[in-house]
Amino acid sequence: MKTLPAVFLLAFLFALSPIVSAQTNDTGLSGSLETSHQTYFYKDPNKALLLAFFPGLLLHGYGHFYAGDNLMGATLLTGEIISVVSIGLGAVMQSDPDSFSGGIFGSSTSAQSLGKDFIIGGAIAFGALWIIDMAHAPTAAKEYDDDHGLKPMAFLEDNRPTLALAYRF
Repeated sequence: MKTLPAVFLLAFLFALSPIVSAQTNDTGLSGSLETSHQTYFYKDPNKALLLAFFPGLLLHGYGHFYAGDNLMGATLLTGEIISVVSIGLGAVMQSDPDSFSGGIFGSSTSAQSLGKDFIIGGAIAFGALWIIDMAHAPTAAKEYDDDHGLKPMAFLEDNRPTLALAYRF
């Protein structure tokens, strides 16, 4: 008699398990747009450009990180760190060239000119990497969208405006 409620409870839980699994499975409705928007989100190329412009000035690669291109974002961020270290090293060499004279640097005047080269090279690399981030981030966002079959919420299809609806439960 005491096991009867436990058997009913167990039978009830087994009866609910197909319902729960059906709710968590993909419904397989008419296309990848519905299912892709549940896992992946549309990356706007204009937003990628704007993120590469301002936060990207301080953190190079920010637009690529937004666009899902983490390898390029990490490469740009590493290049920024190296360029800032180059500028700092050049400034230290400029401020006290006598400490760097001798050895591989040669005289204090050559150490001072090498410091100037480090500053100029680091500044050029810093600016070039920022421009690369701004120039390529929209393309990276578009490639991400194309790879995952994503479209904006409103887009033109066969020269007709189309509205897509994506939602999450």
